[in-house]
Amino acid sequence: MKTTKLINVLILAIALVISFSACKKATQDFVEEKVPADNASITGTLAGKINHDELDMSDKASCTFDRFPWTVAKFQELQAQVSTEPQGAVTMVLIAMEIYRKYPVFGEKCLYLATTENEHDPNKPGRMSKDRIMHRLSELLRGKDEYYARPYQVAAYLKGAHQQNGYIPEKPYTVEVEAMNSNYEYNSKMDAKFIQYYVLTGGKDSGKDIIRVIKPWDSKYFLVDNFPGLYSQVKELPGSKTWDDNMFIK
Repeated sequence: MKTTKLINVLILAIALVISFSACKKATQDFVEEKVPADNASITGTLAGKINHDELDMSDKASCTFDRFPWTVAKFQELQAQVSTEPQGAVTMVLIAMEIYRKYPVFGEKCLYLATTENEHDPNKPGRMSKDRIMHRLSELLRGKDEYYARPYQVAAYLKGAHQQNGYIPEKPYTVEVEAMNSNYEYNSKMDAKFIQYYVLTGGKDSGKDIIRVIKPWDSKYFLVDNFPGLYSQVKELPGSKTWDDNMFIK
């Protein structure tokens, strides 16, 4: 009997050590990076319209911003300026992806702020879905496989950038969207309608990707609910072109 109790105690102790180690590692893996100060002003503007209530096939809109932030505070400052409209939502996800490419912890936190709970990890508050989203983004934006990685992925969604010019966008940076022939769907949990539209890109033969956004009843902003197109590869940079890794964020 004493031997059995001793074995049970040892098993429990080992389990606690393993659990503590796993929690400690998870915490260590999500420590914010040391980054340069991000104190400069940041400005975003909106143009055009995407109807909030019903499909209008004539709708076109854009979101323009003067620079990329790299801290959560500056990200939120820009989000407050542009995410009151649907086109601002996809813009903020693209910006968060670029932050993730440079500073993965800050980037994931920004992605979390710009997306609905459907994109989040239900078991880890504050984290994105690892298997469905973050694994792909890691390979695409931060991976070392030259045939798969696309460090210029985000640039391909900015106006003026395309494969043949090395994905060099116009300044100030602009994201363009247009209506998609898909009726809005009501979601009772979020008490709002899903809006699907196209975001334009110079990085794919189709010239566009589908984005779904929604403004939940308890949110001040439109949030992206589904964006797999954004983490599917754009066309590879031509061999004659090189990519400046610090183009958007030093």
